[in-house]
Amino acid sequence: MNESQAVADSASEKSKGAIEGFLRTLRRQWYILIIAAVIGGLLGFGFSMMQPKVYASDATGVVTTGDTGSVALASAADTLTKSKATQYQALASSRTVAERALEISGYQMTPERAISMVSASVPLDTAQIKVSVRSQDPELAKNLADAWIQALGENVQTVENSGNKATTGEGNFAVQSVMQFSAYVPANLPQSPVSPNVKLNTLLGIALALIVGVVYLFIRSVRDRSIRSMDALVEVTGSEIPVLGTVPFSSSFADSRLITPNDAAENTRRADFRLVESLKELRTNLQFKNPDNPPRRIVVTSSLPFDGKSTVADNLAIILGQSGKPVFLVDADLRRPTVAKSFGLIEEVGVTDVVIGRADVEDVLQTVEGYPNLYILAAGRIPPNPSEILSSDAFTQMIDRLAEEGMVILDAPPLLPVTDSAILATKFDGALVVVEANGTKREELAKSISNLNRVNADILGTVLNKVPATGSEAGYYQYYGREYYYDNEGKRTGQKSEKKSRKAKKAKRKEK
Repeated sequence: MNESQAVADSASEKSKGAIEGFLRTLRRQWYILIIAAVIGGLLGFGFSMMQPKVYASDATGVVTTGDTGSVALASAADTLTKSKATQYQALASSRTVAERALEISGYQMTPERAISMVSASVPLDTAQIKVSVRSQDPELAKNLADAWIQALGENVQTVENSGNKATTGEGNFAVQSVMQFSAYVPANLPQSPVSPNVKLNTLLGIALALIVGVVYLFIRSVRDRSIRSMDALVEVTGSEIPVLGTVPFSSSFADSRLITPNDAAENTRRADFRLVESLKELRTNLQFKNPDNPPRRIVVTSSLPFDGKSTVADNLAIILGQSGKPVFLVDADLRRPTVAKSFGLIEEVGVTDVVIGRADVEDVLQTVEGYPNLYILAAGRIPPNPSEILSSDAFTQMIDRLAEEGMVILDAPPLLPVTDSAILATKFDGALVVVEANGTKREELAKSISNLNRVNADILGTVLNKVPATGSEAGYYQYYGREYYYDNEGKRTGQKSEKKSRKAKKAKRKEK
């Protein structure tokens, strides 16, 4: 592949990506177009209501000649009348006609204003002149239109009488009669205004608002640098860093960041199974990351706060505990500890007490009823020197000691504000980077990965958090979205089979 072809392919991929990003934004924020259309329609309607009502009345006159006496002269007269009608069209807009029309109608206004209200036209291939008058007063429009036709007729008569003479002679034909202009169709009293056009203005308002809305969403999608798809995530991190899991957005976390003991159990029917299955998938992928020597000291971090790293760490520890082996959840975010509060445990004792030698780790580990094999080490009192605590040999020895008994999950600080997590990742088995879908920016994630690579930290993989599990956007994250049900023996069945089993039970009841 030559260089020009590569450039063309790259441009094509960028264009395709921009279009796909716009469509995702459109599906996610379609309501903006609805709001824009409503506002645009209301503005168009309101604009129409504020405009004065204008009425239009038309009167038509026709140019005629006398009896021509022969077919040849009749044909010539027809052509002549059409030509004259075109000439008289200019006369219809003259000040002379305007003054006479005002005199006939009796309206008091300047000729210039009257002319501005009147338009004259000649219908195609006719000898007619149509005079249209537009006014806020429908009666004025009608009366002035009729008066204008009459005034035009009088002026035509004057012109023809003064300049038109019948001629005869060898080689010429005679036109014995003078051209006349008379009323043909009188004006009607208009019943409804021609302006403003409320329907048209409303539709135009809606159309313009939709155009503005689409342009806004397109610009927003182009400028939006957040991770919006699995492809975008891999594009930033590179294919060598695997995506170990996708955690769907769940309403279960509205009141609590934790899955309940019932949710984590294998035989529940009421859990949010998409969430539980995603965490089990993450657990499996971590366990098979290196089958011969799986990671036992995992640093869970993210680019910035509020990406959901603590939630992922907490619930991953819960799911790991379900496998039957001890799991130690350590709150290593000493600047903003959240683990103890999430589980409703004592916050004042923990990591800092062990590191400074005030307590043994066994004395400050806490458990939570309903979460088997899960041991929690809170952060303890917030120290003035968090970085020194985390980088100390005492902290490393504490984690290594816990790792001898089971798997250790460290809820670490975010990568960009401080360097603590990058240092921890070099000391232990690697970092698990949590990425918030539609939240974490590409530049933020790229810098986070760069910070880890700079210190030669092992990156276990990434977790895409808060992924839409339903709706049109879910497919863009390649989230499987399967809903599982479990029987009393812990066997997994699909939704359809569950429905069939319910029908079978109902049938048996009827038989009884």
